[in-house]
Amino acid sequence: MPEDLLFYPHDLRAGLEAAVAKMRESIAQYSADRLLNSSEDDLVKYFVGLAMVEPVTLREAEITVAQQETKYDVSHRFEYAVWDRSQPAYVAATLVTMHIPFDGEADLFHNKASTWSMNPPRGSVQGSELVLSYRAPQSEVGGAKMHLESELQKVRQALVWANNDIQAHNRSLEGIARQDVAARRTRLLENQNLVASLGYQLRQRENAPQTYSVPAVRKKTVPVPPPASAAPFVPEPALPDATYEQVLQVLGNMVRVMEQSPEAFATMKEEDLRTHFLVQLNGQFEGRATGETFRGSGSTDILLTEADRSVFIAECKFWKGPQSLHAAIDQLLDYTTWRDAKTAILLFNRNKDYTAVVSAALASLKAHPQVVAPVTTLADTAFRNKLRHRDNHSRLIVLTTLLYNLPAAPSRSARLAPKRNPGPR
Repeated sequence: MPEDLLFYPHDLRAGLEAAVAKMRESIAQYSADRLLNSSEDDLVKYFVGLAMVEPVTLREAEITVAQQETKYDVSHRFEYAVWDRSQPAYVAATLVTMHIPFDGEADLFHNKASTWSMNPPRGSVQGSELVLSYRAPQSEVGGAKMHLESELQKVRQALVWANNDIQAHNRSLEGIARQDVAARRTRLLENQNLVASLGYQLRQRENAPQTYSVPAVRKKTVPVPPPASAAPFVPEPALPDATYEQVLQVLGNMVRVMEQSPEAFATMKEEDLRTHFLVQLNGQFEGRATGETFRGSGSTDILLTEADRSVFIAECKFWKGPQSLHAAIDQLLDYTTWRDAKTAILLFNRNKDYTAVVSAALASLKAHPQVVAPVTTLADTAFRNKLRHRDNHSRLIVLTTLLYNLPAAPSRSARLAPKRNPGPR
């Protein structure tokens, strides 16, 4: 059984850089329509999977040892009386092998990390096992344990160095992939807008592939591209992030007015509160054809529409337990058929224990089946996450949930109670 130097002769850093280059090339060559019809998060996850390297982990609890009779050439050993050292001289010997199962990429045992030893271990890789061996004359077989333990310790140290490089590589992948996906998406949309502005029919590329084949990647689990339509992508309008933040700020400013004049809003229902928000929004944002940009729909919705689709939807709801928040999210999903729609839920509390309501609302938000983790905390009572559309998982909807404490109306007996005469001053 031949033994080679382990963690040699290839350079690990060069291999990792090649994996990044291949990932970036995959992004550049990915079907344009599929890229535009898929969510950015799903694409990033797929491309990261192409370049991700699984570190090697030794399963030392499953180590086994075997021994067999063999021969050992002592022609190079001067303590043995060998008259002709120009040819092999064999004596009876024992071969002891240590079999170490491992998880991870077998090729890593042939790659040298950025930190390395001038005295690497020797061994062989057989499938998913690393085999270390000790061959010696029968009189020296007692040294097997010390030798194998020494080689195993060298392997452990080399894997620490290699896995440090691999973990740094894996951590960098998401940022690189997200940057490249976003940049190519921007270029594609700009090119489509340019072609559309020329006013002529788009020419179909000859010999265009009708299907997309997954690149071959040598990994235990091969990443699969996110499901997406290969039909030509039709650009959809979207509310810019900056405008979305401005809309949320206008809504928040209106709530502060409510908090400063609680009696004026104490008896209002959800529909009444919606009207006040609409007045403020339309005072700040001007519509294209009419003065009304934001409008109401249904009982509590606030809508901003473009091309007969909703690009912004807000719900005004009073907290009535976790199910009330789930119902509001479901209602948003029923309206948001447009990709990259921005949404908001304004959740009002008229109970006394506001802190408990905030905690319960956050837990309810995380538990909704269409919520894509993680849920980001913007402030103590403001949260943001993405929702995956029920019928089309490539559509991700941004949701901001804002919780406010709104005083309840005074009881009838309190309103009818006679005011006390302060008496003479």
